[in-house]
Amino acid sequence: MTRANGAPSGPYEFGHGVAEVVRDPDATRIVLTGELDMSAVALVRPIVESACEHNPETVVLDLSAIEFVDSHGFRFLVATHRALTADGCVLVVLPPPAPVRRAFEITGLDHLFGDQPPE
Repeated sequence: MTRANGAPSGPYEFGHGVAEVVRDPDATRIVLTGELDMSAVALVRPIVESACEHNPETVVLDLSAIEFVDSHGFRFLVATHRALTADGCVLVVLPPPAPVRRAFEITGLDHLFGDQPPE
């Protein structure tokens, strides 16, 4: 299913979570809920890639409802960050709740939570 502007619409269910894609004129917002683990990454990756095919200037990856991230999820986030920024896109990552955010701090990936999303 696509919206009038050609962007994919959601939500998409995967394993123990949901991904919802919302495309605005200024940004594409991808809201992830549940778990971002090995099985989820295999399903989430094509959703994110499809949402980013339209070359948005800004992608907001909302992790505020993520309950768990494993090493595959971290690897996916790093690869997504590298790919989008290499294409000149601004990636804004909204942090997960405190218990999950702690895992980002331990791995040193909390630097991804720098900017706020566009209004």
